[in-house]
Amino acid sequence: MSDETKPEASGVPPTDEAVPEAKDSATTSEASAQAEDGQPVVETSAKTAETDAGESSSKTAEAEEKAAELKARQARVAPLYRAFRGKRGINGRVEKTIKGGYEIRIGKARAFCPHSQIDVQRVDDPESWVGTTHLFQITQLRRGGDDVVVSRRAVLEAERREEASAVRATLIDGAVMLGRVSGLAKFGAFVDLGAGVNGLVHITELSHGRINRVDQAVHVGEPVRVKILKLHDDSDRISLSIRQASEDPWASVTETYEVGGVYAGKVLRLADFGAFIELSPGVEALAPASEFPPALAGWKDGLTPGSEQSWRVLKVDTERRRISLTPGGDGAVAPLPELAPGVELNGKVQRIEPFGVFVWLGPGRVGLMPNILTGTPPGTDLERHFPIATEVDVEVVGIDDRGRIRLAKKGAARQTGRNGESDSARRERPRRRAPRAERPPQTPISDSTEGFGSLLADKLKDALG
Repeated sequence: MSDETKPEASGVPPTDEAVPEAKDSATTSEASAQAEDGQPVVETSAKTAETDAGESSSKTAEAEEKAAELKARQARVAPLYRAFRGKRGINGRVEKTIKGGYEIRIGKARAFCPHSQIDVQRVDDPESWVGTTHLFQITQLRRGGDDVVVSRRAVLEAERREEASAVRATLIDGAVMLGRVSGLAKFGAFVDLGAGVNGLVHITELSHGRINRVDQAVHVGEPVRVKILKLHDDSDRISLSIRQASEDPWASVTETYEVGGVYAGKVLRLADFGAFIELSPGVEALAPASEFPPALAGWKDGLTPGSEQSWRVLKVDTERRRISLTPGGDGAVAPLPELAPGVELNGKVQRIEPFGVFVWLGPGRVGLMPNILTGTPPGTDLERHFPIATEVDVEVVGIDDRGRIRLAKKGAARQTGRNGESDSARRERPRRRAPRAERPPQTPISDSTEGFGSLLADKLKDALG
């Protein structure tokens, strides 16, 4: 038997033409069998007709139902196919959160949106999106519309690309504009200029002052004013500067900070030679260790980075961008007397060196009292005789061209000479012999001049004669 006569074996459902022939054959056989038994043939045929009519009606209803379902399904997925093929966005409503993402209702169809595709940024509260309606892009459509995956992030990124192109077209070198810090790195800060167009501010361009970390100057989300240094067209990079977009604070330092004035400042860091103080953003000054009043615990006692206190300005050098400070104290400081030889002062021992004692006389004034002017005999232990931070009465001996102050303990200068040498030292100093005066040249005696020598010569001649 050929394949055409065996439709079930080939896996193809039987056609509509084969069904009536099979039914007629079965009816004829049944009628013959009943005739042989003597039963009426007409009644059997009527029952068969009723059965065939019922089956036909049932199949017709089932076919109509399937056709209606197919039509409804086509109407449901048709908008999805049009949006998918045209790569257009389509509105959808977030119904609920499910494993891995969200269930989205688009018309009468259901779709799935992963967590990472609901926004361009990380979502901390997924439930906050439930019940909201957004524009989505269909990224996957399979199984006749039963498998639909959508993305809102793709829509946002496409919009940003268009906006970014428009924003970048308006940028020019040297322009100053507003931006917002979008990220931090060890080497600088990223600033969003709008529509996701980001530029980089190198750490050296963040501030007029010195900073060690980027977060010391800016933080994420902070609005900043930047200057466009360069547009790198080959790589779409943008170099920015916050420092050059702001006024140089050193331009008005001389008007803002007067010598002798007291101003508030914050301790930035401590070094062996002094403390770095921030008077204002971008204006950094140094308080040398020598300008602090002597203390047993050291000059760093009470100073911690980040603490604020009053500082007195000693010197301002705008060309070198340097300001010297000294602790300002709680109240007004009495004016210091003029320094001149013979002026007596009261100071505090600051430190001891092998060659003498440094005495702190006041803000900006430190003098040296040499060993020989301490009023102590040679070999005295100066550290025991002059403890740190103790008061001592001194007398100004002199001031050199470099402003260095030479001191003597009060009363010790009278026991020494003008050169600082004590009387006992002068007594013990070996005496030097004065150089002999040269003898005047002798006047030669002529032969005609008579003298003792000539008489003696004459006598010798006569005796030998």
